[in-house]
Amino acid sequence: MFKNDARRYRRISLDLPARIVINAVDEYEGRLLNISPGDMALITDAKAVVGDAAVIHIEGLDVIETTVARLFPDGFAVSFLLSKRRRNLLTEQLMLRANPDFSDGLADRRTALRHRDGSGRTVCRLADGSSLFVTLVDASVSGVSVDARRRPPIGSPIHVGRRRGVIVRHTPRGFVVVYETAKGEAEAETAEDAGKPVLRAVN
Repeated sequence: MFKNDARRYRRISLDLPARIVINAVDEYEGRLLNISPGDMALITDAKAVVGDAAVIHIEGLDVIETTVARLFPDGFAVSFLLSKRRRNLLTEQLMLRANPDFSDGLADRRTALRHRDGSGRTVCRLADGSSLFVTLVDASVSGVSVDARRRPPIGSPIHVGRRRGVIVRHTPRGFVVVYETAKGEAEAETAEDAGKPVLRAVN
């Protein structure tokens, strides 16, 4: 992944065990330091150089093919080699880990009956205070799919009408929003007021 692409994604801190295989030969243990849908940093004594192929097994998360992007004293950072579908799935996993209460009732969200929405256009309010007019495509009690002129980054908080949610994936013509629970809304508002975004921007 190019550096400019990586900057589109957001990073969260996670402390999880990791098993690292370098160039399909050498295997090491380590721990995840932080991760985004495009890259991650690991604490490890693995011997690697920039450009090495690394397969990272993250306990409870995923197995990810990567390339070593940079080294630091206690480990290294890698860029992901993921299909669009797998990147979207990973994004949703990270969003839920960053917002534990948001995962309440997740099974219901994923199976919630969706229907074509007949209410036409509505306005969304983005985290920076700007507005975005969208066309509703379909909706359920858990979220909504919209067509839009532009697509904010995955993981961004957004208000669709009066409902607060998070953008979980992009579509060819817009994006999909999953609504937050009432409890999740209150905690997210508190975090924003304190200047602590739900997911940190990649530097």
